[in-house]
Parts: sequence; C-alpha cells; structure tokens
Amino acid sequence: MPETRFRLPDLSQRHRYEHRRPRRPPHLPKRLTPPPERGGPPDLTLFLYAGIVLAVILAIVAIPYVIGYLFEVAF
Repeated sequence: MPETRFRLPDLSQRHRYEHRRPRRPPHLPKRLTPPPERGGPPDLTLFLYAGIVLAVILAIVAIPYVIGYLFEVAF
C-alpha cells in the first residue's frame, strides 16, 4: 500500500466530549450589571393574514383549471 502524506485521525476509540464553561474574553471589561431584558417576540399576525389571503387567491384561480381538467379527463 503506498504511503500517504496525510495522516487520518485515529477513530478506533471514542473521544468523550467534555463541556468547557464559556469564558468572557479577557480584553472586555467585567459586567457589573445584569444584561438588559429581552423584548417579546415580534407580532407576526400580519404575515399570517397575508398567507391566508394568498392561499385563498390561489384556490380561486386554480379551481376553474381543476374543474376543466376533470371534465376533459371524464369526457
């Protein structure tokens, strides 16, 4: 077998994942106050209504084509 220039990692033994606690970068000052409160989730009801309207428009446009196709196949 020819020698390769690249060494593959040893996969014969499982390596356990060890969680390391996240550390603050040393160049940043220490935080003395708690982080600010996060705002609530955004209101996406406008997108819901827009999606329903688009689905209704698509259904209105598609129904005549479906009926015409069924008549063509049946007769």
